[in-house]
Amino acid sequence: MIFTNNFSELHNSQADTLQLEEKLHFSKFLMERLTDAILWINSDARIIYVNQAACNLVGADYEELLSLTIHDVILDFPLEVWSNYWKTIKKQGSLYLKSGYKTSKEQCLRVEITVSYMEYEAKEYGCILLRDISKRKQASFALDKANQVLEYRVEEVLTESKYVKQELSHEGAECKWVKAKLENSLCLLQATLESIADGIIAIGCDGDIVSLNQKFVQMWQIPDSIITLRHHNQYLSFYKNQVKNPEIFCTDVYQLDSQNNFESYDTLELKDGRVFERYSKPLRLGKEVIGVVWSFRDITECQQAKEKIHQILEQEKQLAEDRAQFVSMVSHEFRSPLNVISYSTSLLKRHSHHWSDEKKLQYLQRLQTATEQISQLMDEVLLIGSAEAGKLHCELKPLDLNLFCREILAEINLQTNSLNVVNFVSKGNCRPVWVDKKLLQPVLINLLSNALKYSPRSTQVDFILSYQNEKVIFQIQDKGIGISLRDQEQLFKPFFRGKNVGDIPGNGLGLAIVKKLLDLHNSQINVVSEVGKGTIFTVTLFLKQPL
Repeated sequence: MIFTNNFSELHNSQADTLQLEEKLHFSKFLMERLTDAILWINSDARIIYVNQAACNLVGADYEELLSLTIHDVILDFPLEVWSNYWKTIKKQGSLYLKSGYKTSKEQCLRVEITVSYMEYEAKEYGCILLRDISKRKQASFALDKANQVLEYRVEEVLTESKYVKQELSHEGAECKWVKAKLENSLCLLQATLESIADGIIAIGCDGDIVSLNQKFVQMWQIPDSIITLRHHNQYLSFYKNQVKNPEIFCTDVYQLDSQNNFESYDTLELKDGRVFERYSKPLRLGKEVIGVVWSFRDITECQQAKEKIHQILEQEKQLAEDRAQFVSMVSHEFRSPLNVISYSTSLLKRHSHHWSDEKKLQYLQRLQTATEQISQLMDEVLLIGSAEAGKLHCELKPLDLNLFCREILAEINLQTNSLNVVNFVSKGNCRPVWVDKKLLQPVLINLLSNALKYSPRSTQVDFILSYQNEKVIFQIQDKGIGISLRDQEQLFKPFFRGKNVGDIPGNGLGLAIVKKLLDLHNSQINVVSEVGKGTIFTVTLFLKQPL
C-alpha cells in the first residue's frame, strides 16, 4: 500500500515535470528563433544561458560561452569597471548603449547593447540583448541556420529528458529540483521575450494565439477585452482598421495563414502616420509547421529621416541647376557690353586719327554706357549672391518714411531724367518706424524705376504710402505695358523678362533682387496687372515694433 502511494505521487510529479518541459521546449524554441543575440548572466557576470544567435555573433559554441564571463565577450564591460556598470543597471533597471565589437574572425561589427536587470528567488540576473545593426539584411540567413541548430538541440533535450525521467523514477528529491529549474528557465525566457524591442506574436495553425509580448500589445494599442479572447480573428478585426489599406492587409494575412510555411517581409503604413516593418516566419516543432510567428518593428523615425534626406537632396539638386543656369545667364549678360567695349575700342584704335571729335565722343559714350552696364550688373549679381549666402542681415532702425520716400524720388529724378510724373501720397499716422533702410531703398528704387521705364511718356505714376496698425504698405501703380498672367508666375526669377518688353533695356535682375530683400525683411510683395492697362505692385512691411 505504501509502495502504491509513493508510485502515485511520483507519477503526478512526472506529469508536472513533463508539462514544464513542454513549456521550456517551446520557450527555448521561440528564443532560438530570435535574430538578436541573448545572453543571461548572474550577479558575478558569469554567463548562464545563451541562444544560438549569440553563438553566431560571438563566434563560439554553446559550451564555450557558458564557460566565459561577460568581460570576455563585450569589450566595453571590462572587469575593472563592471561593478560600476552593474550598480547603474541595478539602479535604473536597464542600460542601453551602442558599441563596436570584434568577432573571433577579426570582423568589426556595430552592435546595440541592451541590459535588463531582474531578481528571481532572491537572486540577481542580467539579460543582455546584442543586436547587429551592421548586417540586418543577413538576419534571415542566420535564422535559417538557427533552425537547423534548433532541431539538433530539440533532439538533444529530448534525449536528456528521457534520462531525467529514468532518474526521477529512482530519486523523488531530484524531481523537485528539476521542476524548480524548469520554472526558473521558463521565467527567464519569458522575461527575455518581454525585453525585446520588437512586437512578437505567435499564431497556431488553428488561429489561436500561442504567445505574444507586451511590446506587440503597445504597438497595436490592443485593449484588455480583446487580449483575453486569445484568437487571432478578434485581433485582426481590431487592428486592421488602424492601417491605411485594410483590404490589402487582410488579403496578405489570409494568404500567410493558408501558406504558413513561407517567409515574408513587408511594410505597413498606419493611419496615425506610423510605419511598421513586418516579418513572417513559420513556427516549427521539429519538421512540422505548427503556426506562424510575426514580428513588428516601428521604423517611423527611420522613414521620416529618409524622406527628409530625399527632400534635402532634391533641394540641393535644384539649387545646383539654378546656380548653373544663373552663371550661364550672367555670362551672357556680361558678354553684350563687353562686345560693345571691344568693338568700340578696336574702331577707335584704327580710325581715331581721321575721325572728328564728335564721332570719337559718340564711341567714347558707348564705352562709358557699356562700362556702367557691367558695373550695375556686377553690383546686382553680388547683391543676389550675398543674399543667397546669408551675408545680408536685416538691421532695424527708426526711420521717417515720408522723408525717406521723398529722398528716393529725388534720386530717381536725377538718374532717369524721365518726363513722367510721380504722384506721392502718404496716408495715416506718419511716425518713425523700425525698418532696414539699406534693404528697403533698392526695393523702392527698382519698383519706381520700372514703373517709369515701362510707362508711356508724360503719364503719371502713383506712389502711395499708408500705415495700418503694425504694418506699412507701399503701392506703386503705373499705366504702362502691363504683365501677362503667364509671365507673372516667373516674374521674380533672375534674368526673366516679360514677352512684351520689346527693345526696352533691362537684364531681368531688378525684381529678383526686390524679392530677396523683402524676404530678408520679413515682408511680402504682390502684383496685379493687365496687359496694356498697367501694373500695381504692393509691398507690405510687417513691423516688429509698434508704430
